[in-house]
Amino acid sequence: MKSKRSLWILIYILAAALPSVFYILDSLNSDFLLILSGVLGITAYVLFAFQFLLTSRPKIIDKQFGLDRMYRFHMKIAVIALILAFLHKTFKEMYFSESLQTSIGEDAFIIFIAISVFSVLMMVNKLFFKFKPVDMIRKFLNKLLKIKHQYKVLIHNITLIGLMFLLVHILLAYSVSSNLPLEITLIIYFAVPFLLYFNHKIIKVYFNKSKRYTVSEVINESNNIVTVKFKPNNGKVFHYAPGQFLYIKIKNPKIPHDEHPFTISSSPAQQDYVSVTVKQLGDFTGKLNLAKVGDQAYIDGAFGSFSYIKRSMNKGNQQADASVMHKKICFIAGGIGITPFLSMLRYMDSVNYGDEVVLLWGARDLSEVVCKKELEDYSTRSKSFRLVPVLSNDKAYEGEKGFIGADLIKKYAVDFLKYDFYICGPPIMLEIQIKNLKSLGVSKKNIHFERFSI
Repeated sequence: MKSKRSLWILIYILAAALPSVFYILDSLNSDFLLILSGVLGITAYVLFAFQFLLTSRPKIIDKQFGLDRMYRFHMKIAVIALILAFLHKTFKEMYFSESLQTSIGEDAFIIFIAISVFSVLMMVNKLFFKFKPVDMIRKFLNKLLKIKHQYKVLIHNITLIGLMFLLVHILLAYSVSSNLPLEITLIIYFAVPFLLYFNHKIIKVYFNKSKRYTVSEVINESNNIVTVKFKPNNGKVFHYAPGQFLYIKIKNPKIPHDEHPFTISSSPAQQDYVSVTVKQLGDFTGKLNLAKVGDQAYIDGAFGSFSYIKRSMNKGNQQADASVMHKKICFIAGGIGITPFLSMLRYMDSVNYGDEVVLLWGARDLSEVVCKKELEDYSTRSKSFRLVPVLSNDKAYEGEKGFIGADLIKKYAVDFLKYDFYICGPPIMLEIQIKNLKSLGVSKKNIHFERFSI
C-alpha cells in the first residue's frame, strides 16, 4: 500500500513539474529571476488546475489515500499555489508593465485569494485549520450571516472562473505562445481536470443510472435522529466496506438540493438497500426527516478508509474477510458518531466476528443511544462484544457517567496497547480522544479516524 501511495505522489510531482521543464529548456538564455518567475507562475497554475482533479473525487485516488487525506492535501496545495502565485506576481512586476495579460492575471489572483479566505472563515472544519482567532471569527460569521451550505459550495466553485482567467493569462504570455509543447501541456492540464469535474458535477448526477436510488423507509430513531434507507433503482447496491461514507442528494422540495456526505450505517451484508443515520443539526440534516418513501435520490459512494477491514488490508493482509482478522478493537463514539460503528458492528455480527470489541459511546442521555436494543442483542449473542454507553447529562442512568477519558479507556480496554482504536464524533471530542490515547502511549498507527467533510 505504501509503495502504491509513493508512486501516486511521484506521478503528481512529475506531472506538476513537466510544464516548468518545457519552459526552462526554452528560456535558458533569459535572466535567472525571469525564469524563476515563469516557473513559479506555471507551477501555481498547474497546482490550481489539479485541485479540480482532486475535488472530482476520483475513486482510484480515494482507494489509496481516502478522501479525508485528499481534502487535507487539497487545502495545503491551495495555500502553496497562492504563495507561488504571489511570488510570481512580485517578480514579474520587475520586468513587465501593466497590460491586458497582467490585468487578467491580477483578477485570477484576487478570485483565488477571496475564495480561499471565504473557505477558511466559512467552510473549513477547525480540525483542518487550528488557530483560535480564526475559529472565533468563523463562529461569529456563521452565526451572523447564516449562509446555507449549498450557497457556500456555490461560492467556492467560483474558483473555476479564476482558473479560466489564469489560463487566458498564461496563454497570452509570449513565453508560452511561442513554446508549442508547453502551450499544449497547459491546455491539457486545464481540459482534463475540467472534464473530470464536469463529469462529477453534471454527468454522474443527471445521467448515471447506477447512482439513482429511491427512499424506501424513513425511521425516526428519536426526536432528532433519523435513519433513511435507500434502494437502488437498478437493483444493485454499490460495493462498500463497513465504516465508509457516501454523498447523497435527494429530490424533495422541502430538502436543500445539494449533496452532503454521510457515513453509511447499514452493513454490506444488507445487499438490497443502503442506509444513513443522521442527527438533525444543519441546513440539510435538519430537513432529512421530511424525506418521503418514493423520493428519488442521487448517491455517490463509497469513500474513505475508516473501516477495520481496510485497515487490515493496509497492514498487508490482502484478504478482506472479517473472519480472518485478529486484532482487539475499541470503538470510541461521540453522539451520532456511532454511525460507522453501527455499520461495522452489523457486519461483524453477520460474519460471526470472534475477536474482542469494545464500544465506548459518549452521549448526553439515553435518547441519543440509538439502536440500543439491537446492540444489546448483539452483545448477548457475542461474548467478545461489550457495549459501554457513557452519559454526560442523565442523572437517573446507573451506568458510566461523565465523559470518556483515559481512565475509562484503560478500564474497558485493559490491554490497550494491543488494541486498534477507531474514533468518530464531533471535532472537539475527536481531538480530546486522540490526546487521551497518546497520553496512554498508544501508537499513532493504532489510532484511526476520519473527518469525513470540511
